[in-house]
Amino acid sequence: MPNAPDRAELEAAIYGHLRLQPAHEMTEALIVKVAELEPITWPPDSKQLRAGLFLSLPFLGADRTKLDQALARVRKGFKRNEILPGWHVELSEEKVYSHRDDDDAGAVLLTLPVVLTLTAA
Repeated sequence: MPNAPDRAELEAAIYGHLRLQPAHEMTEALIVKVAELEPITWPPDSKQLRAGLFLSLPFLGADRTKLDQALARVRKGFKRNEILPGWHVELSEEKVYSHRDDDDAGAVLLTLPVVLTLTAA
């Protein structure tokens, strides 16, 4: 099994992949956050990892379509092994929600949460 990526490495790889998109497709205000990767403990012999990916835009003027497009680019990047070589990544999106961000002076964000399940290729 290849060395497991850490949260910062995975976040940087996703953000870097999104920055490679043509300028007319890129949303400058997109915020990418990854929750800590944790081993899946059931079944006991599982070699998978799980993490949360959060794609967010400022709520004022936010367009759900931009979040869906960003998720599609991330999904394609993982499928083509461009974001995290050596790992097979399954994505499962959750329901979009709005919230106040604690890190960005209380800005209101529209967020698309995604569960990432990583398996060594």
